[in-house]
Amino acid sequence: MNASEPYAVLAARHGYENSTRYRRILEYLMTPGQAELVALLPMKYQALADKLGMNVAEVEKELEGLYAKGVVFARGPENLEEASFALAVVQFHDITMCAFDVDITRDRKLFELWDDFCVNEWDGDQVASWDKGEQPQGRVVPAYKAILNSPEILPCEDMRQIMNSARSIAVTYCTCRRRKEAVGTKCGKSHDMVDIQFNLSAEYLISRNAGKRISADEAMALIDECEALGLIHTCENSTRMRPRWGMCNCCTDCCMIYQPLNRFQVPVTKCIARSRYEARIAQDLCNGCQDCTEWCPFDAIEMVKPEGSKKYKASVDPEKCMGCGICVLKCEPDALTLHLVRPAEHIPQAQ
Repeated sequence: MNASEPYAVLAARHGYENSTRYRRILEYLMTPGQAELVALLPMKYQALADKLGMNVAEVEKELEGLYAKGVVFARGPENLEEASFALAVVQFHDITMCAFDVDITRDRKLFELWDDFCVNEWDGDQVASWDKGEQPQGRVVPAYKAILNSPEILPCEDMRQIMNSARSIAVTYCTCRRRKEAVGTKCGKSHDMVDIQFNLSAEYLISRNAGKRISADEAMALIDECEALGLIHTCENSTRMRPRWGMCNCCTDCCMIYQPLNRFQVPVTKCIARSRYEARIAQDLCNGCQDCTEWCPFDAIEMVKPEGSKKYKASVDPEKCMGCGICVLKCEPDALTLHLVRPAEHIPQAQ
């Protein structure tokens, strides 16, 4: 592959200049002429027109189309003279598959190309980088209904405060779950749209017909639905009130983080930090129904027969528990509760 050729230039920016699979994604999304234009960004309209032998109107039209596809990024369609190519694979992955006019049946080829690249190259590279990291990039946010009675809830772990602090909120597709569904892996915890974004990210998605504007109350109603489905609230590992990741609501079957970590048998905590809470069981209240073992996404609960008991009771392994609170919400006899076990400093201060 010619290193100066536009597709190679763009692939190299994401560390995949020698990847045939990544090139196929770029070729699907851009013509050779468009790739040449994108490789020159950021550059003003007139400079691009002069460089490529086009007129300004043609350049503007091309950028509008590439913005709609998620290939170039800007602070809204009115700022395309400041447009640039995606900063990283993860940004490119998410934005090119979440738009409402991208259909998982009609555009299945796009999802297949991404899935092929992720499964065979990117997943392993990501896991290797997380395994070497000094601090997890993300963190689990506990189910808010499971910590309502906690005396020391921090604003950055209270869904009500997070949603109410945002100027604008949008919901969009979880591209991980959408990609897996497109290639035939139906998620048992599926929901049409569960990825919540805030402020600038929300406005960006709305401007591209890739996000639906919702109120804080609507966002909380969606959080309730996610918790009922047993999805894991996950965001960047900081005290930021409007996380730059947005608020993901993940499953371990489809997620671009949880699924590869499990597949490569690397501890989840290499990329995702536990919440400050830990599940505890009051075995005298446990009726042995085993609902918690079925709902726990981290296999942190097993049934044991306590000394002197005729029944099996749930037991929590603190080494595996991520403090998500899903088990608490599913425990009908209220035998499970979340206990605060880590200090406020456990969550790094926003930079």
